[in-house]
Amino acid sequence: MKRFLLFLVAFVFFAWGCTPKSVISQTYDFDQMNRIGIMGFASPYNGFGGVENLFAKYLIQSGFKVVERAQLEQILHEHNISVSGYLSPATTRKIGEILGVDVLLIGEVTSYTPTRTELTMVSSRRSESRPVYRQNVMQLADGSYAAYTQQVGTQYSHSSEVRPAEYTINAQVGVIAKLVDVETAEIVWIGSLDEEGASALDAADYIARSLVKSFTKELAKRRGNP
Repeated sequence: MKRFLLFLVAFVFFAWGCTPKSVISQTYDFDQMNRIGIMGFASPYNGFGGVENLFAKYLIQSGFKVVERAQLEQILHEHNISVSGYLSPATTRKIGEILGVDVLLIGEVTSYTPTRTELTMVSSRRSESRPVYRQNVMQLADGSYAAYTQQVGTQYSHSSEVRPAEYTINAQVGVIAKLVDVETAEIVWIGSLDEEGASALDAADYIARSLVKSFTKELAKRRGNP
């Protein structure tokens, strides 16, 4: 119970946006974590999903053994196991037994704003200058007169123009991800990040890469390999 309370306190600080952006259990034995099952990430936003595939990519690149979402969901469907909503310890244990995984990666897209174009009015000011000339008459040595042109100054004019202009606002994505032990349903790691990018996919890819990197660094510290 004491260990659970310590982890809960750490999670509360994390949830309120304090650093670090991820929290790892200080008591869990990660040496027993051999295979990770990737669950489909919940997303209330139509037209934006598949973030779990990005996590699978970076976990595999980091050397973890992964059972990806499609395979996992197919097997669970064959065994008539529903994974929507809350996962009870009994459900996670059953998933672990069937798939041979030690932890499940569960996540949610917490925010999503697609790339959009805004229209604004831009004012521009233009200045022009032109020389001012004056014609003078001068008397020559023979008594005759001749006309000549002389610049006597510069005239300035100013004008302003208001025209419409488009600018692009980057997509914004927020994701929370957690690793859950299949035996106890205990959260052993949790991370969250909000990011923007030229597209939602770019932002989500950066989030997945950053959170997996954060987890692997914390795991290395736990194992005494900073």
